[in-house]
Amino acid sequence: MIKYIAGFKLTQKLISLLGSMYVLFVYKTSTIDLKNRKNIESLFKKNESFIYAFWHDQLLMCPLTWQSEFEIKVLISKHRDGDIIAKLISNLGFKAIRGSTHKVGKTKNKGGLLSARQMIKSLKKGISIGISPDGPKGPRHKVSDGILSISRLSNASILPVGIGFKKKWVLNTWDKFIIPKPFNQITIIWGEPLPALKNEKSINQIKSKLESTMYNLTKRANRNNK
Repeated sequence: MIKYIAGFKLTQKLISLLGSMYVLFVYKTSTIDLKNRKNIESLFKKNESFIYAFWHDQLLMCPLTWQSEFEIKVLISKHRDGDIIAKLISNLGFKAIRGSTHKVGKTKNKGGLLSARQMIKSLKKGISIGISPDGPKGPRHKVSDGILSISRLSNASILPVGIGFKKKWVLNTWDKFIIPKPFNQITIIWGEPLPALKNEKSINQIKSKLESTMYNLTKRANRNNK
């Protein structure tokens, strides 16, 4: 019944509007601790686009970690809940690319190929791309090959980020989606940028490194709020 109601455009707009207002309220009423900020600022100073990697369960607050005049587009799935998220981040001033990084090289996955082309084109034009490498269906906190393919084809580095919350609700979804509570303690930690993937031979090695880095960043961010 909830999914049926959420399918209506007017309902989606209302939910996304309330959602964006809630995200801003949480952010404004919370203590924000920024760690390793130099890692993201160094890329801004180079005036180069990059891939911004965050886990899918942290997607709700992630747009507000981007505090720069440089443009970024966020990859959002084409599922029904993605319609709401896309409208929500639009209310926060961010544009979305609709699709998935999963199996971007498969000819049968036309939606994935189209979104991959859009991402590569944007990166080459100086527009960064936000991607949750375990989305849109998981497995949770497991990096798919797609983000690395985008990195190789666009020659863009990958900057991982981890977000931790002291107080939160965790939904009963595949990714254990996080809704942070107001008047919170939020920690944002940026990792070291990973250079663009040069060839397919090193994909497993780089994927393992990105996965472990993102896991550790999230672990550190949550530990900081205990």
